[in-house]
Amino acid sequence: MTPRAAAVHAVVAVLLLAGAADARPGGSGGSGAERRDLDVVASAQPSDQRREDRELVVREVTVRNAALKADAVATTTTACHTCRGESAVLQVLYVPGPASARFDNVASAWTQDCWDCTATALAVQVVVIGPGTRARPTNRALAVGDACATCRTATAAFQVVVQVDAVGRLPDPALAEVAAWFEAEAALLRTAVQAPAARRRAERVAVRSLDDLRRLAVRSLGGRARSARVAVTR
Repeated sequence: MTPRAAAVHAVVAVLLLAGAADARPGGSGGSGAERRDLDVVASAQPSDQRREDRELVVREVTVRNAALKADAVATTTTACHTCRGESAVLQVLYVPGPASARFDNVASAWTQDCWDCTATALAVQVVVIGPGTRARPTNRALAVGDACATCRTATAAFQVVVQVDAVGRLPDPALAEVAAWFEAEAALLRTAVQAPAARRRAERVAVRSLDDLRRLAVRSLGGRARSARVAVTR
């Protein structure tokens, strides 16, 4: 692992574990926080003044509501020559229930009127629900290039919903594994916009990655996967 990759991994792991601490009773993130709408957004918008822009957002929270809607969104817009934009969001939600819940996970990347510019977006949503929760998950990825012959985009959206008998948070070792998985997927997207061969096999790789995430969540919690979805666009 390169020093830069190690530093990124460390940051993601720290963010996840800090979020885990907030999700415990008494934490500022609020185990049992009474919130109906939970929106987590990572947004990257490079410009001529800032040619490389990257935003990574990690959030872990327990929600106790009878009805809730949770959105995880990663969006990148690049419209300047040779600019690089990258957004990545990871949302981990625990819903003890019983509840009626909607979960929406979206990754979108847009390039316009630029040459040699790139835009990537990664959205990951991991949801743990109890047996009394009705879950309605949606998962989407969108990549658009407009008026640019040499621009490149790559997006991926991963969503896993796991049902368990008694909802509890992921153990710290499992959170560290999720952090490593998340970092690896972001690195794959960066590679995909640089190497045509990587772009062609991206969907096949994404399906294997989804299986890895699903197995990790199920193994760590002893539950079963209610939904596991991936969407990839280039």
